[in-house]
Amino acid sequence: MDAFDLDRIGGHKGLAALTDELLACGELALRLYSGGAAARTQRKPDRSPVTEADQLVEQRLMGFLRKHYPDASFWGEETGSEDLGSNGLRFLVDPIDGTRAFVRGLPTWSVLLGLEADGEPVLGMALMPANGDLFVGATGHGATMNGRPLRVSQVGSLDDAVVSHGGLDQFRAAQRTDLPAKMSERIYTCRGFADFDGYRQLLLGRVDAMIDLDIKPYDVCPAAVLVREAGGRFTGFSGRDSIHEANTVASNGLVHDALLELVGLEETRS
Repeated sequence: MDAFDLDRIGGHKGLAALTDELLACGELALRLYSGGAAARTQRKPDRSPVTEADQLVEQRLMGFLRKHYPDASFWGEETGSEDLGSNGLRFLVDPIDGTRAFVRGLPTWSVLLGLEADGEPVLGMALMPANGDLFVGATGHGATMNGRPLRVSQVGSLDDAVVSHGGLDQFRAAQRTDLPAKMSERIYTCRGFADFDGYRQLLLGRVDAMIDLDIKPYDVCPAAVLVREAGGRFTGFSGRDSIHEANTVASNGLVHDALLELVGLEETRS
């Protein structure tokens, strides 16, 4: 894929403005995190948690995006999705990725911002306010954490691989309760680093792959860009390069085909 033309978002100045806004959203989320927002948690119809941080951070970030990119469209976890805008751009927002971690006081939650151009993920930004880590990647422009380049690991065999996954409830929701046993039989070790934290471990070379099930595009758009730019692969269980599948595999690339074989190729689901 060709490098993303940063001029479509205002060049490097526009990217810097997006970064500044994400940092400001992180400060807002951290204030709410420290101010007891977890004690006021509510439940959505699907029983997943939602806090005022999810709502207020998304409102702020969406307000910024709509002001500066009026011709784009938007997909937020709390506000829903729109078709691609007239300029072919769509921003994807997960205001608090890892709300369960946020609620329990774990520092692994993040604020996610992704961008699709003409249907392809081209920009990924993830901020982990409680850890102070900022990840930025754009297609053809590399991936960084706090300004330093990222590269995935070089482990080439599942016999030596460390593979991350989300909560076990994701396997149940995806009707793939067979997978944990299969993974434990074929992979050196499997560890549960949920949400963007699993991708952080992959990007830092601490794990060699991330299995993510029952997810939405706004959960993984930033990760897809970052992993690919750090030298890895990101696909659905079908093997297709897509963020629009419910079950996905991200890896260092070297163990990817073996993982796809392990999980069993699925029919593509958009």
